[in-house]
Order: sequence, then structure tokens, then C-alpha cells
Amino acid sequence: MLGACAPKATIAPVPEVVVALPPLPAGHAVLAAMNERYIGKWYMTMTYKQNVTIITTSGRQTRQVWNQYLTLPGRQRIDYLPLGSRSGVLYADGKLHAFANGKAQDVRQGWNPQLVLTGDVYTQMVDTTVRQLESLGFDLSIARKAQWDGKEVWVVGAADGDSTSSQFWVDTDSLLVRRILVRDASGAKPSVTETRFLSYRSVGGYPVAHSTRAYRDGRLYFRGEATNILIAERLSVELFEPQNWVRSQVKR
Repeated sequence: MLGACAPKATIAPVPEVVVALPPLPAGHAVLAAMNERYIGKWYMTMTYKQNVTIITTSGRQTRQVWNQYLTLPGRQRIDYLPLGSRSGVLYADGKLHAFANGKAQDVRQGWNPQLVLTGDVYTQMVDTTVRQLESLGFDLSIARKAQWDGKEVWVVGAADGDSTSSQFWVDTDSLLVRRILVRDASGAKPSVTETRFLSYRSVGGYPVAHSTRAYRDGRLYFRGEATNILIAERLSVELFEPQNWVRSQVKR
């Protein structure tokens, strides 16, 4: 029989497949939150004078003044005053350069964890920060909440009761770093250096820690107070080039 139509085939709808992305590891998530809060809203350069007190094991105190220059991410220069000593340190491109009397004394590989966690984390890709911190021995798979100085904080890198592993403490509300502990196992006896960032105040609309305290194995050995803080000052590239350490000194 001509003209008869075959019934149309019914095509079953293909069910939508929802792929659940794995959650970020706990420490990665904290770093991502820090970055998301401030990316594009953080200073890129900062200069200041730092009044420093070095405390020996015998309790003797030595006072110094340092000129500090930061270009984020990743570069920090510290000139020890008087400038005539031509001494200081430079962090640049994942290396630490030490100078005395205008001559290079030492070069070491590695990132400055304080610079990474108080500046770089807010101005660079999260994956870059993760790679740098893991290279420094931080276990980013561990994160928990705790209390510090009356505030709730994230603790990344150490379980409850662990005070010897490399770790950092971040306010859950402001997402600013309060404590950084770094374990050094390179010597005959492992040691832990702890840096605390105190008295955050607004400078040019940006939060800056004006006071710093550092402890080695629980003993206070460093106090630093920042003054003459300038944000967004244009800084010469030569300031952060080790080969131009002496020539690029700034008199101020």
C-alpha cells in the first residue's frame, strides 16, 4: 500500500551529566580565599623604615634601622643603615642575596615565607603561591580553625597541638596573616622560627602590619616597628638587581 508512513522513532533524552569538581584541599582553599578577597585591591609597592631591636640569648639588645623596599610579587630589599656600610639582603626571583661592605656574601635558593604570605598571596596566581609554600615545607593538606588573640583564625600546615611544623595563621574575617612558623631542619638540631604580625592599620587604604615580633624556639629575638610607610611609590628595577646592589642604593 503506497503512502503509508512508518511511525517516527522516539529518541530518549540524554540525561544531563553533572560533573562534581573535587573540593580544593583545605590549605589551598584558604589561600584561594585570601587571593579572591584582595586580588587587584592590594598595594604593589611599599617602602618604609623599620626600627629594629635584636635580642641575644644573654638578653643584650642591639638597635638598628633598616630601609625596606617591596615590589610585589616576589621582591624585597633591606638596606642596613647607615648606607655607608653597603650591607643588607635582597629577595628576588626565588633567591636570597646577602651583602656586606658592598660585596655579595651568600646566595641561597628559596622564597621568603613572610613575603609570600603578607604580600605575594594577594597579588599572584594561587597555584604559584601553593608551589612556593610547598617548596618551603608547608603541608597545605592540613587546615583547622582555632583562636588567636581573641579572634578566630585558620591554621594551615599543622594539627592541633603541633607547634613545630611549618604553619601559618590567618584571620577568618580579614584574611590577613597573624603568625608564620617555619621549621628549619638543616642544622644538627631542628629549630622553629615564629614571626607575628601585629597592629594592622590602614595606609593609603591598605592594611599594613606596623609591628613585627620574631621568636626562635620560643625565645623573642627580634622586634620591628615600621615608620615612614609609603604605598605605590615608583621603584627602580635596579633596586632589586643583585649586580646593582651598591649603585642602586637610595639615600633617604
